[in-house]
Amino acid sequence: MTALAPRADAESEPNDTILSAAGPLANHQSYAGDLEVENDRDFYFFYVTSPASPVTLSLKNLGGGPLLAYIGVSILDASGVPVGTATNIEEGREGAIALTLEPQKYFVEVFSSLDYGAGYTFETQGGEGAFGPYATIAGRCAAARAASKTAYNGLTKAEAKLQRATARVRRSTYGSRAAHRSAQAVYRRAEARVAGRRDALRRARKSRQPWCSISA
Repeated sequence: MTALAPRADAESEPNDTILSAAGPLANHQSYAGDLEVENDRDFYFFYVTSPASPVTLSLKNLGGGPLLAYIGVSILDASGVPVGTATNIEEGREGAIALTLEPQKYFVEVFSSLDYGAGYTFETQGGEGAFGPYATIAGRCAAARAASKTAYNGLTKAEAKLQRATARVRRSTYGSRAAHRSAQAVYRRAEARVAGRRDALRRARKSRQPWCSISA
């Protein structure tokens, strides 16, 4: 169990499972906790808000438990799969995980490698986007959704113009050759406009990822 605080009095218990993880962790902060009982595990979470962000997490075993109270730490992805681990950290020693991570919600798991009762501290350090606020992710998702809506509306209007151009071509078959050529030119422009709007919609929808798939 843990009394977590980034050098402040913030409650974090219970944080013994991913579902009850404490956080979000902030960049360039120190946190403290204890593994007080057998098989105790402490979970925290943080966000990465920029592509290819360097992330470093350093954990120190403060001791206080049995003689062989080794501890370890893992960074887990959003599915709970470890992407980096440091184990068997002895009393008074420090272990670190250094990774380059893509935008996502991540978890930190502190656990006993052997025995229990050890206190610990860990520090966060990263580049731009590391240990960032969820508001950044939410804002990028909102902007991407707005762009998708605009692109969809543009495609709908372009398709309506193409339908009218198609009807004009059909009517022109009963008119002069010049009228038919003019109708075909309008149709080609409308067709190209629809193709462009479809590409814009695909790009806009693609821009929603990964932002709109990252949970709070």
